[in-house]
Order: sequence, then C-alpha cells, then structure tokens
Amino acid sequence: MEIREQVLQAPDENWDPTFRKQVWRCESERSEMRIHQYAEYQTSVLKELQEEAHLNDCGDENTASGRKRRKKQLKFGTNVDLSDKARWHVQLTEIEKLPKFIQVACPEANLLNYVGHTILGMNTVQLYMKVPGCRTPGHQENNNFCSVNINIGPGSCEWFAVHNQYWGAIHTLCEKHKLSFLVGSWWPILEELERHKIPVYRFTQCKGDVVWINPGTVHWVQAISVCNNIAWNSGPITAHQFRMAWERYLWNKIQNVRSIVPMVHLSWNLARRVRCMDHSLVTQLKDVLESSFNHCQALLSSLKKANIPVVWHGRVKGESSPCCANCLVCITALLTFLLSNVSSSCRMKCSTFCLSQAKTTSTLCFATLVLGH
Repeated sequence: MEIREQVLQAPDENWDPTFRKQVWRCESERSEMRIHQYAEYQTSVLKELQEEAHLNDCGDENTASGRKRRKKQLKFGTNVDLSDKARWHVQLTEIEKLPKFIQVACPEANLLNYVGHTILGMNTVQLYMKVPGCRTPGHQENNNFCSVNINIGPGSCEWFAVHNQYWGAIHTLCEKHKLSFLVGSWWPILEELERHKIPVYRFTQCKGDVVWINPGTVHWVQAISVCNNIAWNSGPITAHQFRMAWERYLWNKIQNVRSIVPMVHLSWNLARRVRCMDHSLVTQLKDVLESSFNHCQALLSSLKKANIPVVWHGRVKGESSPCCANCLVCITALLTFLLSNVSSSCRMKCSTFCLSQAKTTSTLCFATLVLGH
C-alpha cells in the first residue's frame, strides 16, 4: 500500500516545515508498506493514545505538549485497491446492501458503470487506513463526479467542504500561493477563506457514517482518531452530473491535465446502452457525439488527402482509452496515432499521440489506427 508520511497538526492549522508560519502547501513524503504492517502501526498508535488519556486526568494538554504532538511524524495508508472480488468477497457483498444510488456496480444509477474499463478508486472500492492527524488535502473529485465515503471506524474524521460555486475563488487562492489547484497538494487556511467570504461546511464523520460528495464540491479531510475508510465515485445519470463532468474534461484539456474519465468514449457507450428520458441530458449527449463524429470525419478526410493509410485496430473488452504521450489528452475518438522510433538496439519503440502532436513530433514514420467504441 502507498504511504504518505505527514506531520501531526491541528485540523485548522497548516504550518511550514519550520513551524514559523501557516501556509497552503501540504507537505508529505511517499513510501510503501504492507497492509498487516500498517495495521500493527495503527494498533501501536491506539495503545499510545489510550495511555496518554489514562495519564492525563483532565483530558487537556499544555502548550508545550501540544506543540510536541504537532511535530510528530505519522503515516497515512492510502489507495488500497479492493477490486479483487475473490479476496474481498465478504466486504464487497456488504456494500451491495447499500441503497442502489450509492452502490459501486449499479448500471441503472451510475454513469461510471459505462466507462467500459476499470478506473481504480472511481468504479472500484479503495481503502484508506488512518491514525490521528492523517490528511487528505483539498481537491475536487476526478471530472467532478460524486463520491461516497464510509467510515468503518473505530474513530472519527473531520471534514471541510466548500460548495462548487466557490471553486474558482479557491483556484485563484491556490495560484496566489503558487500551487496547482488541479494537481497540487494544498490545505486551505480557514481565516483566509473567511476573508474572501468563502463559506466552509465543517462536520465530523463518526463510525458508520456515510458522506456523499456532490459534483464539484471542494473538500479536505483529517482523521481525529484511528479509523479506516472506504471510498469510490458515483455518477448519477442526470444532466447536471454529465455537464459538470464534461466541463471539467474540457478544462483539463486547457490545463494540460489528464482526465481520468474518458468522457467522449463514455458518451458513445451511453448512447448505445442507456435509454434516457431526460431531454436535457439527451441534448448534451447529442452535442458531444456530433462534435466527436465531425472531428473523426475531418481527420479521416485529411489523412486520405495525405495518402496516409488507416488500419482497423478495434478495442479489447476492458481496454482503457489511450492518452497522448505529449499533451495527455484522452484519445477517445475513433483514431489514435502510433509514432515508431528505431533505437540503437534496432527495437521499435511505439508511443501514442493525438493528431496535432503527431504532426509536430520528429519521427521516422507513424501509423493510424481506428479504435472501435
């Protein structure tokens, strides 16, 4: 499992490494650990907390003790994949008892069931193992999809959330602090949000509580005590969810950030497999498909004029959509371009590019493949 090594701090504080001033940048170092090793680490931390509570009759800490605890190093166990149905059968069966609209596998209520391939942590369940102070920095969900988070316990988590209408203001503040809103690691200073009139929801998630994050909600989380959480994403089949996801897909393209969800490919699958009565959603899908079709038609025409052969490639079941090696845009339309370079060992090395990048990349040759949806 992936480990994020962090420094214990109060939920409403975020100090720089010298502990002299509060900053937005959220520092952490990456390492790895076995699940059973982290469970042992959790147990040792829990025992330590129980001993401290027993020795501290009043339940409060003085200033010196508080500063010492804030500087304490901790480990956050993240992104443990639970998609193996054989290994995690009991746990995944329990999730099937939830209402359909928040289940992982529910085609009649979840857009992500039509992606056609696995997206770890989005249409599969992931586990997060925590000790007091473990932080999930501020972010919006991938492509602004909804998310489901269940606290398995035994302890609690504290959540901070901001409505989607203020994401632009937080984006501006991230730029002010020289951080990337989309891919950076940041922890907002509450006083600064208050000065900019950005309201923050703050609540505690106890053992057994389910947190539902709406499309585009900006949020960050800190563990209050030892706990384990499971999470995944959900996409209600509504016009609002589709519009939010599509707008973020376009914004990611402008920002040269890869979209985890291939929205064009998803749109074609929805058109083929879902009978939708929502007129607004149908209109949006029609616009996306027309744009995709016209784009592919224009590409084919330009390739024909240039006498470049086009080869059928098809798509294997469960195969993910390729991304351009340069601009990271998802190549989810009908065409992908493979540029082949001969190395010193005479082995052919192939990379995937979109057409615009294929035209500008120095290469010996390139082939055009047609992808099926």
